[in-house]
Amino acid sequence: MRRKKRVKSLGFARRSMLFINIAFVVLMLLSYLSSVVNPTHVWPMAFFGLAYPFLLFIHVLFIAFWILSRPVFALISLATILLGWKFLTLTIGFRESQAIEVPKSSKDMIRIMTWNVHEFKPFGSKADKPVRDQMLEIIRNEQPDILCMQEYYSKRRGESNIKKMITEIMAAEHYHVREDFGNPWELKGMVIFSKIPFTDTGSVVFPNSPGSNETIYADFEYDKKKFRVYNVHLQSINFKPEDYKYIKTVKEEINTDVQSSRRIGSRLKRAFIKRSEQVNYLSKHIKAYPGPVIIAGDFNDTPASFAVNKLSSGMRNAFREKGSGFGITYNGEFPNFQIDYILASKDFEVKSYLTVNKKLSDHYPVRSDLEFRTP
Repeated sequence: MRRKKRVKSLGFARRSMLFINIAFVVLMLLSYLSSVVNPTHVWPMAFFGLAYPFLLFIHVLFIAFWILSRPVFALISLATILLGWKFLTLTIGFRESQAIEVPKSSKDMIRIMTWNVHEFKPFGSKADKPVRDQMLEIIRNEQPDILCMQEYYSKRRGESNIKKMITEIMAAEHYHVREDFGNPWELKGMVIFSKIPFTDTGSVVFPNSPGSNETIYADFEYDKKKFRVYNVHLQSINFKPEDYKYIKTVKEEINTDVQSSRRIGSRLKRAFIKRSEQVNYLSKHIKAYPGPVIIAGDFNDTPASFAVNKLSSGMRNAFREKGSGFGITYNGEFPNFQIDYILASKDFEVKSYLTVNKKLSDHYPVRSDLEFRTP
């Protein structure tokens, strides 16, 4: 009786707001659940995971509303957010950045960098030498020991021989590339550049996944310790120009149409399902390796997704360990999310994490300094 009287005493507007708040609590809980539900079996769940940042923002608004109105009801959204603390800390780093300085603080650290370079040009643009030169300058400044690139492009000779430029910039003699496209003059694909010698290299070709979405790896021995680095590029959404045009229209004019929305939803659905298949396949390959592992690359999915949580299981997420602020790594037309990651097995300690916020490719470069943990 008392609860009913309290709800009635709120008035119609506040009662309506309370019921809406509870509905968004359910949506938030579904977003948490999406991290463990395979989209192959229940694909609609993946959309709730994608919506997590928006749901988080809405719950913050609910908290602000109730604090100004009925403070006790602010606990509803606050408790919901705290219940998903893992996803909150994977999305926002509540610390001051410790990765401002470019040089490594110790020679015992291994600096890993991953970057989807989009063929060294802005998204949707033709070759752009000034942009390419700025991207190479970032690599020069950061000096990674191991550099993983997706959507890599290079001419085989001449002034656009990017392989030659990067090996000189990094003083890196070791290079492993898988070509998705190649001819006598140029190549596209995935690549690992390294200052540390390879002991072996290979690739993981996903079944029924033609195109540039695949994984390559390299084995190393550093300071008498063996480890493997996987360079990952999971299934892209494969938006077409008309999709980006529609997304831009929605953002600018808040104008939607059913056909375009369905088309985009269908592309997202296919990508969610394909990524779940790819991570299940890749996880088996990773588990078969007996030593320490680093996984870096473009996962094309958000922290609350099944794909990211499957690959992150038992691993240290460099952003969660040392990241600062919002972990956005994608800067294209689609709403900006964290989709690029560096994961390390528990043999490593994460010493720093940095996203270089310069809009050159449609992804920001991400780097982390790792160090083997002492027994």
